[in-house]
Amino acid sequence: MSTEKPRNPFILTFCEALIRRKGVTLSEEVQAQEIDRMYQLLETMVGRKLVAQLPEEKKAYYERLCTDLSQLDLTKVAEIFGDSVPDPQGVMKETLQEFCDIYLKNR
Repeated sequence: MSTEKPRNPFILTFCEALIRRKGVTLSEEVQAQEIDRMYQLLETMVGRKLVAQLPEEKKAYYERLCTDLSQLDLTKVAEIFGDSVPDPQGVMKETLQEFCDIYLKNR
């Protein structure tokens, strides 16, 4: 059984498209590594922006849980983020655009 986290295929396609748009030619192995780095960075950016959108009491609760990750599970994550972020699609869209701008300027 694989211990690798499942990945969103749309995000993977987005990362591949950015590499193509940048006009970079990479070997298969190097491209896979680049996509891994991109995915991790994008995941971090989205997570931080979603946490920033939480009401203060839920943000504090989430941050307490993060000090002991054994307490954090998908049920609690859904409870914290479920209806607490007013526009999660907007957060994702904004983050994807920001990530695109950063990647295309800095690579």
